[in-house]
Amino acid sequence: MKKSFYLFSFLLLFSNACMSSDVCSDTDKSCNTKELLFSIFSTPKGIYLYSTQSYQGDLAKYGSSLEDSLQNICTSNKLFSNITDFSCSNVLPVVSTSTNALYNFATNYGLPNSTDYPVRGPKGDLLTTSWSNLFTSLAVTLEAAGVTSQTFWTFSGSGGTYNSADNCSNGTDISFTGAIGSPTDSTSIWVNSGAPVCSESHPIICLCYRN
Repeated sequence: MKKSFYLFSFLLLFSNACMSSDVCSDTDKSCNTKELLFSIFSTPKGIYLYSTQSYQGDLAKYGSSLEDSLQNICTSNKLFSNITDFSCSNVLPVVSTSTNALYNFATNYGLPNSTDYPVRGPKGDLLTTSWSNLFTSLAVTLEAAGVTSQTFWTFSGSGGTYNSADNCSNGTDISFTGAIGSPTDSTSIWVNSGAPVCSESHPIICLCYRN
């Protein structure tokens, strides 16, 4: 009973702080107490995917490194995404880099890789039963799961590897080419469906989960 009271008190204070803040946007869902309560208590466990706005392929320019830049992009876009579980605090970009390929996120970042954490669309639609299974096939396409209807930068090869040929010079040069993913393919090539010139603008996909 005490825990419930303390949680309610915290959320009430948090909501009041949000509503009185000059920097809190009306579209910032973290400032909506009802939405926050719904997110905490009703969303199923999993790794949730959401899309960002579109960027040219020189994705490294938003931080001190490509990894740092991608993290900044995902963090800033999360507040305005359509993700249901916006109370999740662990955010990562679904983009391969020369030091962190997608298939190796469980090792490099401690990303849960079990059926306890299925991969879901932003509203909870099941994409696949675990992170490693994401690179074999999908139960539904990313478009059907509400993630995105646009092609998106991945810099990945099949199996979630780093695409050493198509990566916009590791996210630094728009005169090169970069691997993109498909929102309408549910086979293993969804992560590497083409390689347009990096001067094109595409979103990236991000993930978020709670421990």
